[in-house]
Parts: sequence; C-alpha cells; structure tokens
Amino acid sequence: MGFRLEIDGAGPVKLTERAITSVKFGSEIPQDSNARATDNGASIKIWGKLLFSLGGEEQDSTLNLAQWSLVPSESPDSYRNVKVVSASQIVRQITLPNAFVVEYAEELDDETGVGNFYLHVKQKKDQTAKVTIDGEFSA
Repeated sequence: MGFRLEIDGAGPVKLTERAITSVKFGSEIPQDSNARATDNGASIKIWGKLLFSLGGEEQDSTLNLAQWSLVPSESPDSYRNVKVVSASQIVRQITLPNAFVVEYAEELDDETGVGNFYLHVKQKKDQTAKVTIDGEFSA
C-alpha cells in the first residue's frame, strides 16, 4: 500500500511510498482516568528509509526532518502541519495541524551506505480538536 508524508514549514518535507516503511497513529488518553478525559492527545510515529540523492536530482527531505527536530520551542516554526496519506488506496488521511517533534533519529550503515529514520510527532495539546482523520475515499 505505502504512505506519503507532507509537512509544511520553512523546510517542507514530501516523502513518497518509496521512503516510508511504517506509520503508527496513536490517540493518547490518560491511564489514570475513570471517565472520558478532557486531556487527550494525538501522535504519529513514522519509520522510513533515508533515500540520499547524491547527484542532486531531487531534494533530500529527510535533511529537513533532521533540521526541524532541532528547531527550539520558542520558534513558531517548531509547530507544523503534518499530513500522512496511505498512497495507493486512500484508506486513511491523518492531519495534525499543530504538530511538533517529540523524537527524531537516524541510523546509518557505514558499509552499505543505507540509512533509516524514525520520526515521532505530537499534536499541540490545546489543539487536539483540530486533528482530522478521514477515510472511505472513492478510488
């Protein structure tokens, strides 16, 4: 099936199904609640391959992911619009309009020159109501 990732901002990110290997959406509800809580959250975890463009044919969007992960919280650019879409059949489209990076990691293999990345983003807590999850798109 595959996934696409789009992140708006100063260093935009567009990754295709070639780069993304796995996506996990989470609705975060406090574990100590005895009723439906008002302190809910939403997050997306994304795993993928680093596709380097040595000849410069296309921009390496994972470089922009790494740079976004270092933006300080005081900067308005630390919050961005993140959209994940399943590629061939649109089963889900998840949009976090005020997402920030919780964790970003890259793993590179010195022998093969291949790498992987992991990105964990969360929706800003007071903006959770703006998260959209769409589905049932026509072919």
